[in-house]
Amino acid sequence: MATYFKTPFTIGSEYHYVEVKVPKIDSSSGNNIICCVDTSGSMSGSPIRNVCEVLRDIYQRTQIEYPLFTYNTKADITKTIKSVERQDLQAGGGTSFSSVFTAIQNYLVNNQKSTTFIFMTDGQDTDSQDALKRAIQMLKLTISGLSKSITVVFHVIGFGEVNNNFLNQVRQFGNKEGLFRYSTESAELQNNFNDMFEYAMSAREFTIVINGQSYTSSSNEETVGFLIDNITIDNTITKEIILKSSDGESKIPLELMQPIRPIHIVRALNLVSPDNETSVHQIRTYLNSIVPTASADLMEKLELEQIKKEIDERMMEYTRLFTQIKMGQVPEQVKLRLSALRHDATFANAQRRKKLDLRISKNVDYFRRTDISGILDGYKKSIDQDGWNKIKEQKSDWVCTYSNDDIYEMMRKTPDNIMCLGILIERNEQAITSPTKGLKLINVSNTIISYDSFIAAMTLSKNLQQQQQQQTDGTNYGQFSGINDTYCIVGQLHEKINAAIPLYINYEHMKRIRILEGIWLGYMFTLDSYGYDRDQEIGLLKLLYDMIILQTGTARNKQFITEFEKVCHFIITESIGFKSSYGEKTYDNFINSIHGRQNGKYDLSIPLIIGYLKSDLKNILMPVYYEYLRQCLHKKMPIDKTNIIERLLYGDESQRVKTVASNKDNTISIDINQQDPDYVEQSFIQYFHDEMCQPIELIPETTTGEDRKLIIHEADIEYIKNILQSIDSQLNLNVPIVIKNMLKYCNINENYIEDNLDYDDLRKELLMILYFDQTVPTNVTKSHVLSILDEKIQGNRDNTVTFNFTSETIRIVTYKMLTTKTLEGFGGLLRKYCPKRCGPLFSEVIKNLLILPQANEIERNVNSIMNKDKLVALLTNQIGYSQLYNNEMSVFCWQPLADVNIDLLAQVVGKDEFKKIEKDNLGKYVLHCYRISNKSNRHGYSNYKPNMNNKFKFTGYNDRY
Repeated sequence: MATYFKTPFTIGSEYHYVEVKVPKIDSSSGNNIICCVDTSGSMSGSPIRNVCEVLRDIYQRTQIEYPLFTYNTKADITKTIKSVERQDLQAGGGTSFSSVFTAIQNYLVNNQKSTTFIFMTDGQDTDSQDALKRAIQMLKLTISGLSKSITVVFHVIGFGEVNNNFLNQVRQFGNKEGLFRYSTESAELQNNFNDMFEYAMSAREFTIVINGQSYTSSSNEETVGFLIDNITIDNTITKEIILKSSDGESKIPLELMQPIRPIHIVRALNLVSPDNETSVHQIRTYLNSIVPTASADLMEKLELEQIKKEIDERMMEYTRLFTQIKMGQVPEQVKLRLSALRHDATFANAQRRKKLDLRISKNVDYFRRTDISGILDGYKKSIDQDGWNKIKEQKSDWVCTYSNDDIYEMMRKTPDNIMCLGILIERNEQAITSPTKGLKLINVSNTIISYDSFIAAMTLSKNLQQQQQQQTDGTNYGQFSGINDTYCIVGQLHEKINAAIPLYINYEHMKRIRILEGIWLGYMFTLDSYGYDRDQEIGLLKLLYDMIILQTGTARNKQFITEFEKVCHFIITESIGFKSSYGEKTYDNFINSIHGRQNGKYDLSIPLIIGYLKSDLKNILMPVYYEYLRQCLHKKMPIDKTNIIERLLYGDESQRVKTVASNKDNTISIDINQQDPDYVEQSFIQYFHDEMCQPIELIPETTTGEDRKLIIHEADIEYIKNILQSIDSQLNLNVPIVIKNMLKYCNINENYIEDNLDYDDLRKELLMILYFDQTVPTNVTKSHVLSILDEKIQGNRDNTVTFNFTSETIRIVTYKMLTTKTLEGFGGLLRKYCPKRCGPLFSEVIKNLLILPQANEIERNVNSIMNKDKLVALLTNQIGYSQLYNNEMSVFCWQPLADVNIDLLAQVVGKDEFKKIEKDNLGKYVLHCYRISNKSNRHGYSNYKPNMNNKFKFTGYNDRY
């Protein structure tokens, strides 16, 4: 079926718009697409990495090995896009277009089938012009000799310093013209490459024949549109047209479209390409006059709004480029951008170029798949007469200032309109990703306004503002952060309004609010109805807090807050999106411990509002106060925090109590030559399997613990107050304003925190905040934080063992490790004497393990085989089914220090096995190797005393960190 109409706009000439319904088919797997990627030296760094990232993503999504032609000084046609799955392409050398054109020509000779080439380059040809000319001539000759049923297309992507005329020439190499995209930044290059590939995979070409003339267009939707400007269609004469596609040819009826809806006009306008500033102005003027009809369903309204926005953004870019051309300065980049802009409408539904891109695409897809209009219509029809009568009783309270429709009339008239309260907010771009930070409530009006009226009034306001700006300084609306004062509508008392929040009013109205939530939230935070993100529900709670702070105390203002509280209460109790985004247990975890609080990323007003809405405010007050202290201390950590921690633990130094721990030292120096080696090794095998078993002591051990300080039982209240006072005079146990405001609103004593503060509990909170960096480990809780910190400061009072490593003691233990007959015995010795997998003893052991087998020495050969097994155990951290290291080192793979010869290590282990281990360890954590020298740095860390927080992802044994 095909319909047409004569467009009501005239941009340079008169048009007819023909829209044909076509079956939507997923034919991506059948498309023969070849990527031709420039890998010359100028592509090195982020450009080639971004291209590889796109290719990897395409392969992971499609699992199709599309051919990949790469070229620099020569062409390589042996790869597929799977080639970059694990390793990026390498960029280097010059740019030989003749080599890749010759490779394409040879491919087409040997593979005579329809093919789409995505040709990407960032530079100028470094070959001779004669060689390039010959290669182009041969390629064109080959394409012209192919069967007419074979289609060859070249889509072109330019990046950086390229030539516009040359790339336009490449775009026209095929027997059908290709599309063009241009980038100046590597991130933009990635988006453009992805857009082009998506289009090549999914779009199909259609041709219609009307009155003997052919017109071609492409689409990946269920309709395809054609804009015709050189014929007149007479419906009394032309009754049918011919539709051609890859599926064949058919005759279909052609009818005059009646009625013509705004969505059809804007689709037609989307296909117009302006030639100058005058035509841009004509397009924008007509665009701003298009408004949705009352009969349009929700999805049609959203589609209309989105297409208008895309056209407007494109026209603004045209204006900028035409202005530069008019000034007489036409650099190559302007020509390239203008050429690319001519094709921009084709990619209107592809990935957008903003932070909202992926989110909008996801939401558009959801709205298309979900019959929201049907759901809303069903809700409307389900309201019985008694329900309508109750709504009718609320008429006088809820009347739209703009349309004069009351709540009853509005709900009867349409299923997808809601009643809102006008507010003035300050927006910035942070609202896109951080809803609790990007909006600030400036004023709450008394203006009741329906959502449809609000959108219509805001659109009119924007259009008027744009016209006014163009008449004065020629600038255009479009900057996200410059709209807060100018892009507004006027309320009933002439107050400014630039946002609208829904009001609960009644349960049936709340149903609409909930179904339409993604649309009004998306617009509020991003100025785009498709910009919804579930985190925006959390931002809504921040707006409620701001409303409470700005309350005027009038009865009407209290009524507004109450209705909006009901909306927010519904969200925190019923919204699956809120629970999954904020977390089912986030609020409970926040109350229970510092671990739940330190992972939060939200404004402190959020848990307060949730507690208030749950009628649980008193339980949340103290955790919010503790979190406030934690945030303040991390912003300004005291210089002498070590002294503060010790004072909190042990009290005033002049009054500290000390004790002498029992220091049992029964270590006996052992002559290993007089001991049964098997008996010694057996004790370390037992220790490997059960560390409660004590192995034979090979070298002297010292147990520390004398002169320990005792933990005080009661918190020093005055000292805690002084701590907070000395850190920041604003602290001094002062309760933050965010809590004071909620206490006042809920009529709770403003000294509630001070009156109910448990200083012993606060002492433990302060110790956890001060001792640990940003994150307190989950195994540290208030129940035993005092003993844990005591052990960390003074060591384990029962089992702190140190070894005095001398050249002789190192020799004794090294000998035993090298001569063990079992890996379990070797593992037990390592756990006992090298628990950190570093130090002079460990280095000596590794040096002696790196010995290649000698064929003429049987004993050495046996030892060398064991050497290999021991090294493999270290590289894999595995002995049989047990971990070699089961302490804090178990999360790190072993990265040998710089004094270890990696090539020699690979030879001892075996090169194939070494490569396999290296591959298996990719992505695991390794500790930083500070330097070749083992001296400590200025922070006290070294190869023999690593900083456990200084970690990296393992990328290979030759990459020393």
